[in-house]
Parts: sequence; structure tokens; C-alpha cells
Amino acid sequence: MLDFLRPTHPFEFHVLRLVAEAQQGGGDVFDIARLCRSLEAEDREGWERAWFDLAERTEANARRALSAGHKQTAMQNFFHANQYYRMSDVLLTAADMARKSQCFLKSQENFRAAARLHSPPIEVITVRCGDEEYEGYFCHPVEPRPGPWPAVFLIGGADAFSEEIFFGGRQVLARGWALLLVDTPGRGSSHYVKGIPTRPDYEVPTKACIDYLVSRPEVDSKRIALIGISMAGYYAPRAAAFDPRIKALICWSGCYSVLDDLYLFCKHLQPTLQRILGGINDAEARERLKFFTMDGAARKITCPTLVTHGSEDRLMSVEGAKRLFKELGCADKTLKIYDDADAGGTIHCSHDYWAHNMPFMLDWLEERL
Repeated sequence: MLDFLRPTHPFEFHVLRLVAEAQQGGGDVFDIARLCRSLEAEDREGWERAWFDLAERTEANARRALSAGHKQTAMQNFFHANQYYRMSDVLLTAADMARKSQCFLKSQENFRAAARLHSPPIEVITVRCGDEEYEGYFCHPVEPRPGPWPAVFLIGGADAFSEEIFFGGRQVLARGWALLLVDTPGRGSSHYVKGIPTRPDYEVPTKACIDYLVSRPEVDSKRIALIGISMAGYYAPRAAAFDPRIKALICWSGCYSVLDDLYLFCKHLQPTLQRILGGINDAEARERLKFFTMDGAARKITCPTLVTHGSEDRLMSVEGAKRLFKELGCADKTLKIYDDADAGGTIHCSHDYWAHNMPFMLDWLEERL
């Protein structure tokens, strides 16, 4: 049985991430715990089969509820099924891209079924960037104050797509702010369906996304914030360094050099990065990742910036977060390193501390938006 409350195995860390998201409607903790009783560490086929079966059962529950007119129950089950389909693919490799794409499309299908039932509205949108087009969502806030809305653009990391990180950003809506989610290069539909690899100059695709936000008449263009979680602790500051329209930045895990702080730091993530770079080998990845750096860019960030990181993060080096913070050019900057293992928050993205870390980040942001 996998113990996600005291994770020591990569499988358990994947489950803990889902449990964190389940607090925001991304699954049921008891369904997750029951499934984990049947799983054995290293049994990748058993993992895929168990999560896919749970996803199919949950989707069937959603469709029965919808047929009976129970829209809230249907929405909840569609959201859960979305996440269970995602879980079925996380251990698949680049050699299984057809299967990964199938799981992704089922996940997306269920999320969009839930989005159609959600209030306030969740709009399916597209963002054009040169010859590329990215899919995403514009999520309306809950009971916004009169006037244009503040907006948060939330970017996920290496293996996160918009339908998942909605549950990381859902509390944004409760604050009365709009939420933008976009599958930028190397992520979600851009990766799984369109084959668009990630890129070092992430300020280019994020500029197109900020352009989209500014074009929305409901959005206050002077109150746009950017949050990057996990590897997007590189993507987001890279964007903020080159776009003055970003008025506040949160690095939900900080990254100075993707090569040093992630690829070389965490060996078991190397296949994931090779895949999102376009399916290249180790030598090619090491060469390309030399350009994924905040060297010379961090000092250009002038907006208020918060960096949070766990001291025992095994996926991204805490030293990269500290270096990023040190080189920031802004006067208003805050570094929060969680270093009390008994209290929680010391692991990657502080998944075991979301009930505390997320309000802390959003309180910080509220004071600046």
C-alpha cells in the first residue's frame, strides 16, 4: 500500500499532489486512499489500470447524474474523473505518447464537461502566438467587486496542464479575481496534442497570454499578477523580467537554472524534460537547457515578487530559489522557505501544506493587487 501522508517513493509523491488538489475539488481523498491499497510500488501497469478504471467509473457516475438532472453532482464527478485520467498517464514514458495523448484527451473532455456546469463561468479560450495557438480557460471570479477585475495568470510546470492546475488556482476565484489558464509550450494540449515543445524564452508565449488578458474588457490591466508553480518557477519570472504589465509575481517554487536546479538535481525527472523539449536525448537536453536560465534576467524584474520553496524539495533545488531571490531587481521581495518538517511544507510545491501556503501567497498578493 502506498502511504501518501509520509511519502518516500515517487508514486507516493504523485498521489500526495492529487490529495492536495482534492482539497479544492480535484478528487475524493477516500477514493484515492482505497485505490492506493491495491497499488504496489514499481507496478506501473497496475498504476495506469487502476487510475483509468476509477476515472471511467467516476465519469459514468457523472453522466448518470447529468441524465437525472443533478448538475452539481455531475460537475463534481466530471472534475474528479478529469484528475483520475491524468493520474493514469503520469508514469507513462515518451514511448507511450499515443497512450498519454489518449489519457489527456479524456481528462480534458471531463474537465470541459464540468466547466459547462460551473458557476461562475469557465470559458474555453485560445491564445494566438505567431504560428502557434494555445488552448486554455478564462475563469470568472466569485462575487467580484464593482469595476474591472484583478486577474491572475497561473502557469503550471513540466507535466502540469491547465485542467489540473485549476485546482491549484481555484481559491483565486473566491478572492474575486479572474483566473487565466493556458497550455503554453511544452504543457497540456500544446504538448500532448500539438507537439509544441517548451522553450527558454518563455516571455514570448506569456506575452501573448497577457495580451489576451488586457483585451478582456472585464479585466483591470493595471492589476495583473503572475503565478508559476513548480518548473514554472522559471517560466513565470522569465515572463515578468520582460513584461511591465505584470504587477506582481509569485514563484510557487523558485528556479534560477532549469539545467542545474532541476535536470541535474533530480535524475528521475530527466525523461520528462527530454520529452517536453521535443523527444531528445540526454546530451541534447543538457545542451538546450543551458539557455533556460535567469542569468541576466532576474535583475530586470521590478514588480513585487514572492518566492516560496520547501527546504527538502527533492525535485527542484532550494538553492536555485535562493539564488533567484538574491538576484531579483525589485525592492519589494519576499522569500519564504518552509524548513520545519513537523509542520509541513518542506516538500516540492509544499503539497502537504496547501491549506496554509495558498492563503499565505494569496494574502501577500491581495496586499499588492
